[in-house]
Amino acid sequence: MFASSFPASDLRPGLVPQVLALAEADPQRPAVESMLMALPLADLAALHDRTRSAARAARAADDMPRLFDLVRGMKTLQRIAGARGRLLMAPPVRQG
Repeated sequence: MFASSFPASDLRPGLVPQVLALAEADPQRPAVESMLMALPLADLAALHDRTRSAARAARAADDMPRLFDLVRGMKTLQRIAGARGRLLMAPPVRQG
């Protein structure tokens, strides 16, 4: 696990993780999603960016279990932001 992150089960009210990694059957997921729904859109976008960077590092390190949890976190962030009218996407790749 990355030093700047912690499992969703460690979330407490008012505490926002540096990255969002969700296990497939995390029993704390409803609490995590509730906390995320209360965050301002700018904070959701920043959390998405940090999680995407961590996922890129996990992929480069061939840490597939970690990558799956991070991707699950990114999809959750995208779904919650989308329900509030904001799309969270990676910036376009520059060609050249």
